[in-house]
Amino acid sequence: MKARARRSAATTLAAAALAVMASGCINTDAAVFVEPSIAAPEATVSSNALGTGLTASFALELHLSARASGPSRVAVRTFAITSADQKTSIVEPLPVETTAALPVEVAPDSDVTVAFNVDTGAQGGTLPAEVAAALCAPEGIRITGAIEDSLEDGATPVASAVFHAVCP
Repeated sequence: MKARARRSAATTLAAAALAVMASGCINTDAAVFVEPSIAAPEATVSSNALGTGLTASFALELHLSARASGPSRVAVRTFAITSADQKTSIVEPLPVETTAALPVEVAPDSDVTVAFNVDTGAQGGTLPAEVAAALCAPEGIRITGAIEDSLEDGATPVASAVFHAVCP
């Protein structure tokens, strides 16, 4: 009787293991709220008699897992350029432009990328001359920002990796 019970338990466990393997991998992606990241940050600094010019570009990547309760509408609050340690704001707010319609919708189990550009010269202005030194600091800079995720209360911060601007 005990041998039959052991075989029955072993058969049940084996069947359960086969069912898990047959159904594919278990989704362990825990992003039930939008996970933002900033990719491919680039900046070029120029100087002239009127001040400092800045052109920059980056991609805001938004990820939402299949475990999310539904789609999210993501709005951008603000972007800035900060020092590498994020203790000093260098350009805030960062005058970004995008061709994407904002806010964007992020469906469960998907990724959305929004490209942003900055050109202070195109907007008819320049930055103060002393900003060039901070943008060209040897320790580098970051693009930082905040988004609003309709699935979550409050703002979600985001920051790029440290990068170096192309400087004169």
